[in-house]
Amino acid sequence: MRQLRRAVVAAAWSAWLAGCAVSAIGMAPDRPDQPWVPTTTATGEIVPGARPSAASPEAGYVLPANTDLAGLPAPLGLNRGKAYSLPELIDIAQSNNPQTRTAWNDARNAALVAGIAESTYLPRLRATTVGVYLNNQGNASVPGLNVSTNSEARGAISAASLVLFRFGERAAVVEATKQASVIANIAFNATHQQIIYDVSVAFYANAAARARAATAAQSLKNAQAVEAAANDRYKHSIGTVVEVSQAHQATAQAKLAVVQADGAAENAYLNLISAMGISPLTRINIATVSHRRLSPSMTASLQSIISMALARRPDILTAYAAQKAANANVQAAVAEFMPKVFLAGTTAYNNGNLM
Repeated sequence: MRQLRRAVVAAAWSAWLAGCAVSAIGMAPDRPDQPWVPTTTATGEIVPGARPSAASPEAGYVLPANTDLAGLPAPLGLNRGKAYSLPELIDIAQSNNPQTRTAWNDARNAALVAGIAESTYLPRLRATTVGVYLNNQGNASVPGLNVSTNSEARGAISAASLVLFRFGERAAVVEATKQASVIANIAFNATHQQIIYDVSVAFYANAAARARAATAAQSLKNAQAVEAAANDRYKHSIGTVVEVSQAHQATAQAKLAVVQADGAAENAYLNLISAMGISPLTRINIATVSHRRLSPSMTASLQSIISMALARRPDILTAYAAQKAANANVQAAVAEFMPKVFLAGTTAYNNGNLM
């Protein structure tokens, strides 16, 4: 009978959990061919867990606007009259790009995890306090006799335990978390390296785009000069209509090239600002690289450059640390099956009275 009762309770509990899961399906879109219309607050924030509103026939797939997210970051107060070089742009990017802050927080979290793992070497303390008060009143069997009973009890229990030996399990866990911290630190440096690379590529792309824009502007001036000469020759009956038409065509093509080059230069500038991770509304002057020489390190042999890259690449160092962390996890899993040796102690205190 008791087993049957337990089976009925388990079945009822499972049915209740299944009913909760089925009821939550209403938070998903009703149909695969209709848009999802979320429930929002007054500011446009989507309410999690709320059932979606009924979609009107005119409803589209555009999500509601959240006014709390509509603000743009303020432009940096940089000197508009200064031409910033590549090292200065990299320094600005490393100080303001949010990716560096995220990588830094990840590295700190990994270090804290390693500290928590090392805390397993410390003893464990436990304290419990118990208090009981009873008040019983009633009449005894003797007529006219009233008996009142009060009882009170207090107690405290404290215990401490210290694991003496776990066959290397704790050391393996700590080693794995330390390797994970190394991986996070490598990722932090890799983030800076990626920002430096992106800013450098965008910087030289911007310089090339500006050079092409300057060349296109000079080509337009040359085409306009040729067109003026052709018109002058035609006025003095020296040139022909064909020469004037060709000059007009060359000028029009030069104007189109100027528009395309200016657009490409503006895109290159925005790519540089995006790589730096600052507000796109920031306007700064970029230094030219027309008289810059190549670095002496570029003269090294290709084999030495590849060898140094293999020894310093963040992904290779990360893979090496991940391998050591995996080996430590294997050792911890093997030591989990071994017996544990620990030292434990318990103290207790109680106090009670009967009135």
